[in-house]
Amino acid sequence: MSSLRSWLVVGVVAAASVVGGAEAWAQSRNLWLLHGQSTVTTGYFYSGENIWAECDVDCYDVDLVLYDANGRVVDADELRDDYPIVQAPYEGNFSVKVIMYNCTHAAGCGVSMDSDYGF
Repeated sequence: MSSLRSWLVVGVVAAASVVGGAEAWAQSRNLWLLHGQSTVTTGYFYSGENIWAECDVDCYDVDLVLYDANGRVVDADELRDDYPIVQAPYEGNFSVKVIMYNCTHAAGCGVSMDSDYGF
């Protein structure tokens, strides 16, 4: 596994995995967001696949909103916590919006994203 981290830009950690008999590249995403900031990332997810995020110690509320290929919201976790989880309702391409609602550090907070099979 190779690792590339940068807290100013999206970092990518890639590892090969086997999904459904074919090799797929699993990737987690490491983001750096300021209080009130959001970003969107995309991925191909399988039916029932969980997508989650978790914050560093200076973050108390981060949310995820899952959009289908047509831009419709298909799942969202907007609870007041630092570990949101959404689930793909079917197999396909999706966009995931990450929203930093509560980051107490003036320089921003780190958020790690991943899914059951990576994206």
